[in-house]
Amino acid sequence: MIKVFYLMTDSGSNDSPELLSVAQTAKLLNVTRQRVHDLMKNSQILARKLGRYYYIEAAEVERYKNQPTGKPYQPRSTISQTNSIDNC
Repeated sequence: MIKVFYLMTDSGSNDSPELLSVAQTAKLLNVTRQRVHDLMKNSQILARKLGRYYYIEAAEVERYKNQPTGKPYQPRSTISQTNSIDNC
């Protein structure tokens, strides 16, 4: 069975999610279309393939935009610093 999703740009029905094209997603994220394809390939953004095109839910774009960036915080351990002083 094939499920058909319609692009809803107006506030018509709340039960179907708003689907964005790769180009629209790239514009929202201020990146290239190739970068969006790389994000989909690395499973950082989930996409649906309908026919020969990929579509991304608007909620998925917001989830990606709200992710923290950079390395996670790891406090320094003072134990390793004192051990190196003792070894001198």
